[in-house]
Amino acid sequence: MYRLCLKVDSPAPFRGNPVGVLSRRFHAFVLKALQRESPELSKELHDRRDRQVFSTHLMLKKGEIRIHTPDREVVSCLQRHFLREAEIDLLDWRGTVREVHCQTFDPAWIDERFSAAFTLHFLTPTTFYQRNNYYPLPELKRLFSSAAKAGEIVTGRRVEWETLEPLIYPVRIEDLHVRTERVRFGEFNIIGFKGRMAMSLKALPEESQRMMWRLLAYGSLMGFGYKTAWGLGQTLLDPLEDARAFFQTPKAPA
Repeated sequence: MYRLCLKVDSPAPFRGNPVGVLSRRFHAFVLKALQRESPELSKELHDRRDRQVFSTHLMLKKGEIRIHTPDREVVSCLQRHFLREAEIDLLDWRGTVREVHCQTFDPAWIDERFSAAFTLHFLTPTTFYQRNNYYPLPELKRLFSSAAKAGEIVTGRRVEWETLEPLIYPVRIEDLHVRTERVRFGEFNIIGFKGRMAMSLKALPEESQRMMWRLLAYGSLMGFGYKTAWGLGQTLLDPLEDARAFFQTPKAPA
């Protein structure tokens, strides 16, 4: 599992909401960048009917863009593109890539960070799509179903619903603070939720705890729910990653 982190500079500070039309344009920008490096790969991803193999997270106020994917070829193509062409033009926002970093999340590292008690921080609006309707609530079955799909993309191994469902019932929600937020994609809108949810797996056997932890880890990296390639469902799992460090406000230069 890879995280491609782009440090970007922009002529003016970004003050709007990057999730919506802008993040949809960035998804198209990524596909176009991949097309320049590998037309076959770009077409494969563009025509893909299943969940996309990469997600995007525009953090323009931090001067950072993240792309998550388990596909090494996607990472390699994007690295080559941004090292050769540093400009990103999304019409309403333009930036220049000054640094490109790649972080690897291997299974051993994910297992080392295991905790039976954790918090999911839903950083961008998250929603689930079912029967032609949006479901903007962190309902556990939908959450773990999405995590299992992410896990299958990353590992190539499927967890059958008959195995997963009985393990969801003992999962406890310890604390929940969420609010809904409307996302505008131009010709249509989506309602999602943001906030945090503290959970516990302690009622499960240890082996099952670790399996559920891995699924949530992959879900948090790939994003939960609908349109993660357009920037929805981006999530931080603490303590897989340090929420305090993520939310810390950078100190102003003296």
